[in-house]
Amino acid sequence: HLAWVWQFSTDGRPEVIRERLAAHGLGIALKTHDGVQWMSKYDTSAAAVSGPKRIAELAEFFEAGGVPFHAWAVVQGVDVVREASMAAEVLRAGARTISIDLESYRGFWVGTPAKAKQYGEVLRAAQPDKGVLTTIDARPWEMDRIPLKEFAAFSNAIAPQVYWSDFGTPANLTKYWIAGEIPGSEGVTARFALDAAAKKLQALQLPIHPIGPGLVGDNVAWTQFIERSFAHEARTISTWRYGTTTPAVFAMLRDNPPRVDRVYTVQPGDSLGYIAVTYGTTTDALMKKNGITNPNLINIGQQILVPA
Repeated sequence: HLAWVWQFSTDGRPEVIRERLAAHGLGIALKTHDGVQWMSKYDTSAAAVSGPKRIAELAEFFEAGGVPFHAWAVVQGVDVVREASMAAEVLRAGARTISIDLESYRGFWVGTPAKAKQYGEVLRAAQPDKGVLTTIDARPWEMDRIPLKEFAAFSNAIAPQVYWSDFGTPANLTKYWIAGEIPGSEGVTARFALDAAAKKLQALQLPIHPIGPGLVGDNVAWTQFIERSFAHEARTISTWRYGTTTPAVFAMLRDNPPRVDRVYTVQPGDSLGYIAVTYGTTTDALMKKNGITNPNLINIGQQILVPA
């Protein structure tokens, strides 16, 4: 799981962040740039990201302390070649993945779908194999305001920002109704907000990496969010953001580690149904996970991915 860091000047010193994340078994997603500006323009701390050299230093620092180093950035679509090149530089400097924050509000994306496609072409030409996530506002109607399809085409996963604590306003409730998503008597819960987002994203056929509001210290809501994320086959979860995440949320992420698929080698006499029962899953889940169209056709020695 990851804790997102915005600026060291607001979230804390790297040494403190590293120690706490390592103690909870978490990785960091550090904001490296906004549009074509490195974060040193906004971050007044001495540790601020000023370019690839500084990113390489930070990546080495966090990784050496047992904290996997990931990055995120806001994409604007004004100078897409430069923006994509900067994202590639971040990956080259040592970030395991980069999450592209794609939203429709002021200060975020203003480009066209063609610009989105160009961004992906430039980024993937420079970094064809590194992980790229597109992170978005999880409300269904907001997804229609961005070129999500174009970004999904070069992304490995989608990271919906499921800030259910902010989604329960009267205006949002009306828009959920218009979108065909009807909240229950409890209103916009973590489960409802995540389900609505996952349903909208299903057509993209990409894994999801949900991001929850760390400032919400409600254990029941976060338990619901974590369990529902795993039910939607998310392997990992993020909290936004380090500086506002409560101790309870850090503890819950520590105590609910990422789900990892296991590999099972088919033995004589095995059936898909037997494997499903043995590992507490379903035949349909095994078929979906492994691209199997006929459950009666598996071979001895075949490796089957069993979903976590």
